[in-house]
Amino acid sequence: MTTWEKGWTRVEKFIVGLLALSATLISFYGVIARYIFRRPPDWAEEIVIYLIIWAVFIAASILAEEKGHVAATLIVERFSMKTRRYLAVFNGVVALAFCVAVSILGYKIVSAAYINDERSLTALRFPVWIPYLSVAFGCTLVALRYAIRVYRLVFSFQPSEIMETHELSRDGGYEDLSKDGGYE
Repeated sequence: MTTWEKGWTRVEKFIVGLLALSATLISFYGVIARYIFRRPPDWAEEIVIYLIIWAVFIAASILAEEKGHVAATLIVERFSMKTRRYLAVFNGVVALAFCVAVSILGYKIVSAAYINDERSLTALRFPVWIPYLSVAFGCTLVALRYAIRVYRLVFSFQPSEIMETHELSRDGGYEDLSKDGGYE
């Protein structure tokens, strides 16, 4: 991972932490206001939901970078490095295409909600284009992560790019797998 990618990940983690902290503090305020002062804020739950939605979609980018998304690797681990590389490129291209499609459609929905001044049905009347933007923006971040991964897999392949953490920690690392000539 390059220096700018590490910085990008740090910024995302900071933003996710800030959003989670804000959601926690607002929830705490809502509980205190409801049960101690008997005056629950009607806006707190809605804002907390929006903050969590934003945090989840930004965290999806972090997970894409750290290969933290759910993957069925039981069978894939049995293949040669060369085959695994092809499968990883295929997986990356499919994920990239999906994220680009969701981003494009998401930005269209955001645009329509903004133009029509759509608002939530609660007393807060929050502009819904802001939470809608979280989906499009988050998928854009994930698409960028997958584009970088596919580029690396095609042009600057390292076996550690496709190996799982438990494989890298085995004695011998990926050198044991190189006997089949799989990652030339």
